Amino acid sequence: MVQLTNRSTWIPKVGIASAQYAAALAPSVVHVTGSTLLALRIIRCPCGSFLRYKHCCGKLASHLVPDVAPAATPAAFAGSLPATVILERALDLLQVGEAVKAVELLMHLRPNNIANVWFALQAGDAYRHMYLLRPAIEMLQRAVELDRGFHEAVMAYDECRHQLFRERAWHLAARPLQLLLDRLNARARPAWVSAVRHVHIVCKLDAIGGTERRALNLYRWLSDHARVTLWSTEPVLPRFLADLPIRQITRDDAPSDGVLALIGTYFPCGDWLEKAAFERVVICHNLTEQYPSLMQRLVQIEQNPAHPQVALTFPSELFKATTGLPGRVEYPFVDTDLFRRGKPPTLGAHLVIGRHGRAYPLKFHPNDPSFFRALMARGHKVRILGGTIIANAFARETEETRPELLALGAEQPRDFLESLDVFIYRKHPELFETGGTVILEAMAMALPVIVFRERCGCAELIEHGQNGFLVDDETQAIELVDHLAVDHALREQMGQAARATIVELMRKQDSALIEYYLGLPESSADPMPARA
Repeated sequence: MVQLTNRSTWIPKVGIASAQYAAALAPSVVHVTGSTLLALRIIRCPCGSFLRYKHCCGKLASHLVPDVAPAATPAAFAGSLPATVILERALDLLQVGEAVKAVELLMHLRPNNIANVWFALQAGDAYRHMYLLRPAIEMLQRAVELDRGFHEAVMAYDECRHQLFRERAWHLAARPLQLLLDRLNARARPAWVSAVRHVHIVCKLDAIGGTERRALNLYRWLSDHARVTLWSTEPVLPRFLADLPIRQITRDDAPSDGVLALIGTYFPCGDWLEKAAFERVVICHNLTEQYPSLMQRLVQIEQNPAHPQVALTFPSELFKATTGLPGRVEYPFVDTDLFRRGKPPTLGAHLVIGRHGRAYPLKFHPNDPSFFRALMARGHKVRILGGTIIANAFARETEETRPELLALGAEQPRDFLESLDVFIYRKHPELFETGGTVILEAMAMALPVIVFRERCGCAELIEHGQNGFLVDDETQAIELVDHLAVDHALREQMGQAARATIVELMRKQDSALIEYYLGLPESSADPMPARA
């Protein structure tokens, strides 16, 4: 049975409008149970016959839609199927992570031949789930043409167009942000009259993710050079408190004086940002859609009578160039002493392949379950830390044929990485991976890494065939896995080169960022391990 009821996980969205859209679509769920197509049986058949679906194409569909995991429908045969059957089969394929096969089916649907608004909406939504924006827009435009008063279709169409042109929005946002930065720094007090000895690191530390880990790692690194206080804008995740002293910002306890490091801007800051006498504010700008909140933080800082200097950091050269804003590239910090392999990799031809990361839909490609099946079919084991979010794609399969999908936090990242032979990273095409901490951690663990390069910031640190591999599609990735499986020396060579890259990167970055945060030359930044 397939039930597309939770749009927040099936098709991830961001923002209030998207949440309203997901709620509005809830009644349009699709159930496929052999001879029953509940969502489409009572509507007029999209073939244009003006009969109800159950009395028209639904008769054929009941004999064609199976109760088991869907297989590929031959292209020649798909072209002769009713549109409703094609859509149902495509949606079922999407549910089990066979996105490539789903697209092959959806391509047989022609917007002009669709006569039902809900049908056009679901087809457009399926394309949008795979970030195929232009065919999605064509389908959604057809839905709007069929019923211009259909609010859900209008919202979906508008949001899809927004996604299509969002990079233009990023570029347009750069100009006003640049002007405000220039204004702030033009009136800022002269910096570094005296040595700054206190740094406040602020983040929203109530979850596990790349931004949170960046804040924790920055605290560990800067604590060797200055007095550092780590703050959270929300109640702190207990596991963080077990390792580090973290203070929660309240009305009576908030950062003040010295240097403020805001790790992200997606969380609100209280009026303390407008009042505290900071000498310098460093903002980590690390998400593509953060530019409105970045503007809000800069506006708050403009109200601060202390007139602090303001600087930006970016997690990769790729993202810095995309924003068009000034600042320093600060790659994610990796503790190379912690992320060090303690045992040699396996010698067999059957590898343990995997990755770790936040359990978030956009961290996975729509075709990842299919890709993992292909790897397991070759005899390899697949382990994913933070992979429970895609577990439904394997619900119809036996335990022996599923990858090992671990909940985030089930294992420490370092211990998990030591269980792997090869690290593979790919994300949803909608997501711009501005950095990629998990990739650097895998490289530090001397793992050969295979990275799908599209819109992935830390991919710029990989020299293909020298310290890792960059690929554009699954075929290339599988060919590399096949090669690594039979060449143990190559695996070891790639892993050692990957670790050397990260060790050298951290060494160079360590010295360069001391002055950036503290305004002091490296020789003047005496270690001060005292921590608030």
